[in-house]
Amino acid sequence: MKMLYIVEDRFPPFRADVVELFAKQMLKRGYRIDWLMQRGTNKFNEPSPIEWLGNRVYLTPSSTARGLIGRILNNLLDMWGDLIILRLAFKNQYDVIQVRDKFFASLIAWIAAKLTGARFVYWMSYPFAESKLYQASNRLVPHHHLVWLKGKIIQKLLYDIILPSADHIFVQSERMKEDVAKQGICPQKMTPVPMGIRSDQIGNAEDARAPNIDAPLLLYLGLISQLRQSQILLKVLRQVRLRYPNARLIYVGDGQLPSDRQAIEKEAIELGLSDAVTVTGFLPREQAWELVNEADICFSPLSPIPALLPASPTKLIEYMAMAKCIVANKHPEQCQILSDSGVGRCIEWDVQSFVNEVFYLLDNPEYAKEIASKGPIWVRNNRTYDIIADEVDSQYRKLLGFEVE
Repeated sequence: MKMLYIVEDRFPPFRADVVELFAKQMLKRGYRIDWLMQRGTNKFNEPSPIEWLGNRVYLTPSSTARGLIGRILNNLLDMWGDLIILRLAFKNQYDVIQVRDKFFASLIAWIAAKLTGARFVYWMSYPFAESKLYQASNRLVPHHHLVWLKGKIIQKLLYDIILPSADHIFVQSERMKEDVAKQGICPQKMTPVPMGIRSDQIGNAEDARAPNIDAPLLLYLGLISQLRQSQILLKVLRQVRLRYPNARLIYVGDGQLPSDRQAIEKEAIELGLSDAVTVTGFLPREQAWELVNEADICFSPLSPIPALLPASPTKLIEYMAMAKCIVANKHPEQCQILSDSGVGRCIEWDVQSFVNEVFYLLDNPEYAKEIASKGPIWVRNNRTYDIIADEVDSQYRKLLGFEVE
């Protein structure tokens, strides 16, 4: 099967469900995938197309400009680059033209698919419209009026034109499928594809260990943002240190915006926690996982707002794969995973509930070790990318009506 895949990521991409699922797993199954993505900041001299992991990548122009002007310029360059979709579609005669989280590109891709007889597929990894409207309404971002306008435009394009026109839609979770169906989109043409992990990255039950109660290290892995209310963990740490005074918290990640990280650092100072809190910034995956491996308890907090309820949290799967003790709040997918695997309990979204769960694990270290040991087995049986790829492959076969070579 021949596919053109247009993604929002800049080259080279890093998201696991882009790299592991499509660039590697689908390639193993005989798919021939051409990619279209914008140049990364250090890829201005690369030829286009370029070979990448056995795939062919067409690179579109980008700018090094920063700030609002830089974002606007890069959006315009991205849209200009997407016009190549038509030429590629006629030249290469794809079976599927698939777009991930891009809206102007989806319009071009749909036209190209109609003109060439390809199937148009949309991959929806995140509710961007809902997220932008929430952030703008709560003034969590600069230029909130522009963000609100962009959210409205995306909402109109996505639910009135793109998704109704798609031959198939891949969504992030069962909850996202339900939410999108409420917008009038046929549920029968949607397939949930949750986040996973490579099988060789999964540890063993024997890797689980009892948390260190003398100087417990608490950890959060991922994006820091005011939308996610990442600062809740600072209030949790302050209370935990009343019983475990040597407890520390490390954020392995960085802010979506500079103001997000600044909000964490400012509040840490105000709460008198500067010496007990570290923000690493973005790290290479292997280096980030080394810190996860050192942690005693790992947090997977997802604030219960509409934009995050459909999420499929990668961090939860990574924690489980490494046999870590986990504290996670109520959330559709998290609760289902924790219930099925037995690695933890879903708690309420409030500071005291997080504190009580941390105390429960630290006060019962052998119990904490026992439930953490169940994580790798569940992940190996349910969330490796080879398992996920088989399910995605099956949907393409149904869509096209033929066996992939």
